[in-house]
Amino acid sequence: MEKKWSNGWSKQLQSTSYGAYEEEMKMLIEMPLAQAIVKSLAQNLSPLVLSFLTPMLKQSVDSDLHLCTHVREGNGEFQISYVERQMDLLSDLNQTLVDMNIFAKSRNAHKVSVFVASDTQSAWSWFGKNAPSNWLMIKPSKERRRPESGVWFGEHGSRTNENLTQLEKDEAMAEAVADVFALGECDALYIPRYSSFSVVGIMLARADGRKVFFREASNPWVSPDVFKNSSKFVEYPDDHVWRHIDAEANSEK
Repeated sequence: MEKKWSNGWSKQLQSTSYGAYEEEMKMLIEMPLAQAIVKSLAQNLSPLVLSFLTPMLKQSVDSDLHLCTHVREGNGEFQISYVERQMDLLSDLNQTLVDMNIFAKSRNAHKVSVFVASDTQSAWSWFGKNAPSNWLMIKPSKERRRPESGVWFGEHGSRTNENLTQLEKDEAMAEAVADVFALGECDALYIPRYSSFSVVGIMLARADGRKVFFREASNPWVSPDVFKNSSKFVEYPDDHVWRHIDAEANSEK
């Protein structure tokens, strides 16, 4: 059923990182056909992508609770037109871990695994140092040569990928694709900041009825400073909640 985005809209959700996503992306998140397409893609990944993805998924197989997040440092986009992409990395990391811990305790989960997709190695290292000692951090399945900061491709004005061999380019892309699909294999996915990188993971999570949390902010378009004061993540409504929202919208007509 198509969601009534105009009448049944949640103001609380709009004031989270979700609010920064383009309307077309928001529609894709709940479009059954789009969900079916990404599910089909997930089941037909190339051997090279699977060589990165499968070992990561195997690490969480014994977990009571598998949590994921995408923490984006950014690709140098600090012009005024990219205000919503400027970020306070430490604030994102801190609040994501705080809310993950709260959620894990609410589930009485003892074996917790965490997958962190990021364009900076420091995010993974920070989680490893600050997460509860009994939590399992999902490790990259392969060691690859990496730039000192950012990513090999997609970085604003960067030409660093010209230094890569074709195999290194293929592996860099395969690892990124593996991370995209790994984000959709969690019991709960945390989105502290807008990024198109996370859309497929959100769609996969929604297709399987898994939880997605967006970080609260006063207005995700105005200034990166608003995230410093945000205190929680807001759960994306499940189908039961959407039915209630739609029913309220219909009753108001």
